[in-house]
Amino acid sequence: MTSIDRPAASSAPDGPGAPPPRGDVRRLRIAALGAAVASATLAGLGLLWTVAPGSAPLDDGMPTLGAAVLGPTAVAAVTVAVGIAGLVLAAFVATRDRPAHGRPIALAAAAVAVVTALTLGSVSTVALAGYLFGLAAVVAGLATIAVMLVRSPRLGWALLAGLAAVVVSAFWWAGLTLDGIAQFGAAFAGALVESSGVLLATAAVLAMTLLWATVSVLALRSDGGAPVVETWLVRHRRLITILAALGPLPYALARASWLTPWPLFGPGADELEPAMLATGLMLGSGAVAASILTLGLILPWGRTFPRWLPRVGGRPVPVAAVAVPGFVAAGILCVSAAPMFAMSLASPASPIDAVLLNLVLPLWFWGPTLALAVWAYLAWRRRDEASAAGPSRGGRAMRG
Repeated sequence: MTSIDRPAASSAPDGPGAPPPRGDVRRLRIAALGAAVASATLAGLGLLWTVAPGSAPLDDGMPTLGAAVLGPTAVAAVTVAVGIAGLVLAAFVATRDRPAHGRPIALAAAAVAVVTALTLGSVSTVALAGYLFGLAAVVAGLATIAVMLVRSPRLGWALLAGLAAVVVSAFWWAGLTLDGIAQFGAAFAGALVESSGVLLATAAVLAMTLLWATVSVLALRSDGGAPVVETWLVRHRRLITILAALGPLPYALARASWLTPWPLFGPGADELEPAMLATGLMLGSGAVAASILTLGLILPWGRTFPRWLPRVGGRPVPVAAVAVPGFVAAGILCVSAAPMFAMSLASPASPIDAVLLNLVLPLWFWGPTLALAVWAYLAWRRRDEASAAGPSRGGRAMRG
């Protein structure tokens, strides 16, 4: 009977009083190790900014909320302090024989992540990510249409017709030119080269925030608190995901209006330069792609690759292929939300313009809902796979 009872117990769903799964303990320590590396990197950057204040990209390339409130010198000191606090906390987590004090660790890790985001978060983070993702979305969209024309012609030709309508409208009506596209490409490549320091600092801040948020969630799971939250997330995952998918749509609609005589949130139709139009259309394409990919968290192709995809079609989607980019995107949005809100309030524009900006780019809403939607997807996949594996494990135990 013991050979039968043990698998049954191991396949039981998590509960507040259940011991933490071994996988969660291992993931907690791995995440703590990664967070220690990020903390050391951030502390090193803070020391560099303290010794050589001119090296800190906190005023021009990476204007942060902390620098605006405290000043660059104080932000450098806070950066060092947060990095050291992260190292101490990571050492405490790594030296535990078992994940004791899960909830205090979760609170401390969340505090480190929040302080990092509020102090060093910058609008430049989401701006840079938006450009990169928009470019990737355009390239991926063209590749998708090319593949579907061969493997799923009916849908492929429909998408090609839609793309042709957009291209004709952009060139014939809105004034897009090949020279404008070339100007945008040259300016974008030059900006990437000039912003190497900002890229390093942004990557360190984002890694610090995401890894400590991961430690917080895993520590909560180790103490039996996460299953309660995850049960609620799984129950409401469709609504949460739909809300997250709505986040980028206002921006996409605003950029789509640039193809009409009434462009929104930009210069007038007569003043819209071809290079700016190319920029707006690329960013709008990224927003549409973000909404579609978010809906994949609740649609069938979010679990199984569509059959028209070469090689992987029909296979299960690896959870990491969804979780990693999903949480990175949510982290970028959350890190940039507070600076965006503060920037809109500090601008000389009217309060109405500030409200409209935060409605067209609702980072304050989009980031948290996306993080919850990805978390709900993870919990749903984990529980679904556990329930599917449970009977087979029990059957093997009975046969043994």
